[in-house]
Amino acid sequence: MRLSCSFLPRQVIVGPRRVAAGEVEINRKSDTRETVRLASTLQRLGVAA
Repeated sequence: MRLSCSFLPRQVIVGPRRVAAGEVEINRKSDTRETVRLASTLQRLGVAA
């Protein structure tokens, strides 16, 4: 769980950087998929814990 907690803030930081880079429209779909995968992984960790 510690790894996931330290991983989330990094994703939050990466988001604005992509916005500044103007790649938001291109990466929206991939970002959504990554978010869904991350959420499912956190749920699995929660169930396992």
